[in-house]
Amino acid sequence: MIIDHIRDEKEFKKLYDDRPMPSPYDYDWLINNPHLYCFYDENNGKLLGFITVQREGGELTLSGVSIKKNLANIITAIITVCDNFNENMYSYTPLKHAGLVLKKAGFKEIKNNDKPINDLILKKYVRYKNG
Repeated sequence: MIIDHIRDEKEFKKLYDDRPMPSPYDYDWLINNPHLYCFYDENNGKLLGFITVQREGGELTLSGVSIKKNLANIITAIITVCDNFNENMYSYTPLKHAGLVLKKAGFKEIKNNDKPINDLILKKYVRYKNG
């Protein structure tokens, strides 16, 4: 797997449209985020997903999407991105499978700290900088 910037904006836009993020960020914000990390298949160069890091309410947070059936690459990409920041990383998701992926990448669920957004209840996860 290779982590890089956007290589092909059409391919990126298609993934963005196909796998909408439960997030307050629009497409323009996303492509202009200096902490946008795309991950690609090292054999065929295909875009597998992307991760974005941003500061929200004083916390460094991680969000992202990927193609289906890509678990090992997602976990590796999350760990690689988190290791580039020297502070705790947080993530919020309403999706059970996303929570499982975060846990496999070293995040722990923070109990009783759910955040309601519209009709969604976002569970909060943290990956401590020292493991």
